[in-house]
Amino acid sequence: MTELLKTFLDFGQANQSLVTGEHNLPLVLLSYFVALLGVYTSLLTLTRASSYRQPKFRRIWIFVSACIAGITVWSMHFIGMIAFQIPVAMKHHVGITLVSVLPAIFANWYALATQVKVDAPYQAGLIKTIFAGLVLGLGIGAMHYIGMAAMQFNGVLLYDVRWFMKSIVVALLLGTIAMLTYRAMAQWAQRTELERLFSRLFPAAVIALAISAMHYTAMFAARFYATLNTNGVHQHDEWLAYTIGFAAMLAAVAAVIGTQVDKRIYTQAKSQKAADKIIHNLATQDNLTGLANRQMLLDRLQQLTGYHFALAIFDLDKFKALNNTYGASYGDLMLQQVAKRLRDILTTEASSSSFASRLGGNEFAVILPCPHETDVAASENTVLRLIKDIQKQLEQSYQLGHFTHLSTVSVGITRFSAGSDADTVLGQASLALAHAKNDHHHSGIEIFRTEFAEQATQRISIEQDLRLAIEKQELQLYVQAQVNSDDQVVGAEALLRWQHPKHGFISPAQFIPLAEETGLIIPLGHLIIEQACEILNSWQQQPETQQLTLAVNVSGRQFQQPDFVQGLLAQIKYHGIQPHLLKLEVTESVMLHDVDLVADKMNELQTIGVHFAIDDFGTGYSSMAYLAELPFETLKIDLSFVRDMLTQPSMASIVRAMIQLAHSLDLKIIAEGVETQAQRDYLAAHGCNLYQGYLFGRPAPASDFLKNLS
Repeated sequence: MTELLKTFLDFGQANQSLVTGEHNLPLVLLSYFVALLGVYTSLLTLTRASSYRQPKFRRIWIFVSACIAGITVWSMHFIGMIAFQIPVAMKHHVGITLVSVLPAIFANWYALATQVKVDAPYQAGLIKTIFAGLVLGLGIGAMHYIGMAAMQFNGVLLYDVRWFMKSIVVALLLGTIAMLTYRAMAQWAQRTELERLFSRLFPAAVIALAISAMHYTAMFAARFYATLNTNGVHQHDEWLAYTIGFAAMLAAVAAVIGTQVDKRIYTQAKSQKAADKIIHNLATQDNLTGLANRQMLLDRLQQLTGYHFALAIFDLDKFKALNNTYGASYGDLMLQQVAKRLRDILTTEASSSSFASRLGGNEFAVILPCPHETDVAASENTVLRLIKDIQKQLEQSYQLGHFTHLSTVSVGITRFSAGSDADTVLGQASLALAHAKNDHHHSGIEIFRTEFAEQATQRISIEQDLRLAIEKQELQLYVQAQVNSDDQVVGAEALLRWQHPKHGFISPAQFIPLAEETGLIIPLGHLIIEQACEILNSWQQQPETQQLTLAVNVSGRQFQQPDFVQGLLAQIKYHGIQPHLLKLEVTESVMLHDVDLVADKMNELQTIGVHFAIDDFGTGYSSMAYLAELPFETLKIDLSFVRDMLTQPSMASIVRAMIQLAHSLDLKIIAEGVETQAQRDYLAAHGCNLYQGYLFGRPAPASDFLKNLS
């Protein structure tokens, strides 16, 4: 052991003369500058490691930073040796010289890796930083003494024991100070551009100073025992030092360029990722409420795993009225509050697999897992109770600005298995919701049944067939007699009938509401007016029918058409009929729109002789003012009152009141649905003098009506 130490430390065993030298100050300053440049570049590239959350990319940039730091420290070492000038011919062993860089690289790799933090707080632990500083000092010291061992000259290199120990202490101490400085400045890296520059430059200056101090302290420990050069001047393998120095500078420049390129690419990628996230959010989230949208709901339905689930669609009843009355901003505010309530409910009461979304408009959907129980009914009841709780909470009052709003909620539910087709599941819940909204006497909740789908399919089929039937004019007007108090036929009502080629007779109660909903009521109304005018034209050709009136039902939607009056006048002129024989029956729903516009149209038609009757009076939004202001000639008592007036005193009272009202307004009064002589006698006794119903004849084609009349 002693012999081994004598090959390294100076115990006075050298036989040759001690050769002294001196440092070249410009080269000393240059060595520090190289160290500063290298360390700064290393810290600059290290910022790229902090930018990545993927461990793979962080490790790559940490290793790049360590290589830059190690190589520049290594370069500084050789420039420092060139700066120490002694009159000895000097060469370097290339292999040992190259190996000496490894301790510097690995020490820097460990030290820098401990300081990379991607999340706040951005400082590494104190103990870890101190240990990293010690490792850095040892690595730099090892690099220095291995590099010194590569020196080849005619003599021996030994180290003063005291200065050697001092160099190790200096390396450990300054390495620790350097890392603590970097740790202290780490917080500044998250601030302004100037502070970020300072957070790298100041630690780089301290680390470069530590490296230089350790190097030159170690050089004081070096004792060169050799034969003097005959010329007495310094001779050195300068080509190797310059090559290494140039390589270090080139590496630093390349690192800076690479860092900037990576930063630009990373920024672009981050911007693209942010843009992709925005696009994804727009595609999958509802902008107003922040909930998932319809597409995201369909994706979630498709991805479900497990057993059984329930999909519930919640619809805010009469939401359109809120928007129309107070404005869309209040409607948006309510939708946002509904979304918040759904989030709160699912967070506190439902499982983690629950899911809420906004389908659009005023509809929200919720996916709920069904408890995995052997008793299916019990499982369904558990989910139904939760859905009712959600409905109850959504029906609580909403504070919308300066006023409080209350709303009922309709719910459509379907139960399905994981893996079911998403569109089918959503369609089933939508069908259940439609039934829930149509059933006004229900709790507002409907669970999907298979007949709903059958009815929907049948409805679509009827709609398609109705379109074709209108085009081919397969629908036909029947007429039902209207008689006076002497049982004389004074007119008739035109009633539309559809004899389907496959399904037979289809009730108007089935296809008229469908026509109203789909807009087919407009072409259907044109067909009715045209056929009614044809019937009146044929009646005018025969003496026994030329004074009969014909009542035609006109829908509110048809009456609101801008060209309704012009179209009717064109048909009257084309068929050459007497306008006073045409009576238009309108329901009270017509008057829910622009009353002034309705009055203008009625007055224009009344001017040429067309008469008006108010149909189904008392079943809708009855208003005495409308009867007094609008040019009605006849008031029609709905069959629902006539049917029950002999058994229910309240109905009888309503019928008597209608008759009295008509007389007070000088209106004719006609009762429909008269099926018995007792009903006819009761009506006659109280002043009703016009009747229509099965007692006087069933609806029949116009040709059969004429035969029965004769």
